[in-house]
Amino acid sequence: MDLKLNERLAATRKAASEGSLNLGRTVLTYWAVATLVGVLVLWDWIGAWNVPATLQVPGLPIYLVLTFAFSQVLYVLVARYNGRPIHWGATVLFALGNGIAETLAFGVVYRLGEIIGAGLIGLFAPSIASFAGFLLGVVCFIVYGGLIHSLFWLPLLPPHLDDSPRSRQIRKLRPIAEVALVIGWSLCFWLTRDLWTVVFFHIVVDIGLMLKVRPPIFGAPRSR
Repeated sequence: MDLKLNERLAATRKAASEGSLNLGRTVLTYWAVATLVGVLVLWDWIGAWNVPATLQVPGLPIYLVLTFAFSQVLYVLVARYNGRPIHWGATVLFALGNGIAETLAFGVVYRLGEIIGAGLIGLFAPSIASFAGFLLGVVCFIVYGGLIHSLFWLPLLPPHLDDSPRSRQIRKLRPIAEVALVIGWSLCFWLTRDLWTVVFFHIVVDIGLMLKVRPPIFGAPRSR
């Protein structure tokens, strides 16, 4: 009897370990592709340090902090870790890796939208071409962000959103908070070509995810 129990426990641990390894490989592949494309498309942004310029834009730093705080408060209220312990190594690795790589992906889709929008509108209304590029960049950013989270992250991560009636009401506000966040990050891209302020905020967002969700990734256990 004990032998069978031990075999079942060993099989469970093996499956959990393999699941964590596969999850890590999938995320690393996503990061690698995002980084490669980001370096090719955003080389000039990567090599520039425009954080001081962003800090000097009237109202933008305050807007960035407020929208970040709003989105994180809503997330903290509905996210659950279901008994999984904190793993600091996985937290640091995920926050830095995803904060940099996925921000590059965000920057790429924003920039492509901006180029297309400005180019098309510039053919007949040059005076508003830049703003039109910004708007299409924001739209592309929102669409990509929604798709990558709904089709990639939500299926990949363990179930972590509370489904109580109170939480469902709170979750209705999250799309508004996320759009507000995207607008602020896109303003950094548009006004100052500042990639690194967005990287900073994305890293902090991902630290919050790792503390509240604690996915079994990069050596983090599935449960206590």
